[in-house]
Amino acid sequence: MSDPGFDRLRRRRVVPKVTEATVDRPVDPQGRRSLFSVSRQAPPLGAVTVSCSSCGQTSVVTPQSLLRLALPSVHLPFLRRGHPSYMRCPTCGKRTWVRLGLQL
Repeated sequence: MSDPGFDRLRRRRVVPKVTEATVDRPVDPQGRRSLFSVSRQAPPLGAVTVSCSSCGQTSVVTPQSLLRLALPSVHLPFLRRGHPSYMRCPTCGKRTWVRLGLQL
């Protein structure tokens, strides 16, 4: 009986190195860029927007989660016109002055 050894294995092919200069990258306007882009859509009806004066972000929350964020809170609409509510921001988590908006 003869020893088969490595006769059954395929030999490796030498593949030339491909550099970025030799490869033409296709333009893909809806491909990878769309995975990392942020779309600005209007919040659904009944949602509440919370604009934070500290971090500058605007978050969309449900009325149930707004109740959790607002306990305890202070609302002074006539004394503070820009951001009249003092409560926890859903984005940064700090207690700060925020502006609330309701989508109808």
